[in-house]
Formats: sequence, structure tokens, C-alpha cells
Amino acid sequence: MYFQEARCVELSTIDYIETQINASWNNITTIKSFTDAYKSILPVVCIGLGPVDPNTKEIGNTSTIEDYTINIDIFATSMAQRVDLATFILNQLKPGFVYYDYSQTSGAPETLTKVANGRLRVRRFLGNYPVNFSDTGVDRYDKYRWYISCQLRRS
Repeated sequence: MYFQEARCVELSTIDYIETQINASWNNITTIKSFTDAYKSILPVVCIGLGPVDPNTKEIGNTSTIEDYTINIDIFATSMAQRVDLATFILNQLKPGFVYYDYSQTSGAPETLTKVANGRLRVRRFLGNYPVNFSDTGVDRYDKYRWYISCQLRRS
């Protein structure tokens, strides 16, 4: 079974960022589900698909070009780590990365197959800032948070 493009954009982004983090950092958990961040060992990077913005290619044409919003939440263990991870992730996103078409393997649906089919490029950054809570009674997962959001377009 082949996945829709939006799901492939999300999986391609998770795969790329996780690969880049694992090549340069130690003991960083990369996940897809925001609620799972609070069940994981810190530090955690959570990557998920947000709104998809379909834009018509031209007047009178029903074909669209989609911009995919990717939200990245960083749950760090210190102020320095959250800034370093955020900067690292931004720098990895800037040049773009490979888009993969994903499908489930027949007879083993938990196994995914991927085939390169283009690139994803940052169309624009929507947010890049620390998430600050009050110092009193803040959960350890929320103490050193950072949020990145960007729109990607497939080419």
C-alpha cells in the first residue's frame, strides 16, 4: 500500500532529521507523536506534519502545488542544548533533502519501503523561538523547550 504525499513528506522529514541528528549527536530521541515526547528520555526532538496549504498552479487550473507545514518541538536538558539543537536542525533544513515515496511491504505492514522521488525544500520558516514557561512548577520536559515551524515544498 502506497502512502499519500503528505504522509511521505512527514516520513521523509523525520527520517532526514533523525539521520542528521544521529550522525552528529549522542542520545537524542527523535519521535513523531508529541504526546510520546513526555514518555521518552530527554532530550527529545518531535517532528510532525501540520497544515497543508494547497495553492493553485494557475488561474483556471484545478491542479495544485502543496506547501507542507512541519512542526519541530525540541525538549532539551539545558538552555545551551536547546539553542545548539535548534541551530543544528535549522542548518540541516536549509539546503533541502530527499523526498521518498513510502509504501508498506506486502506481508509485513510494519516494514516500510522507500524510493527516492524528488526533493523537499524550505519555502519559508514560520517560527523559530524558545517556548518559555514560568520558572515555578514547570515540568522538566517543558523547562528547556524550543519550537521550529517551516513550510516545505516538493520539487
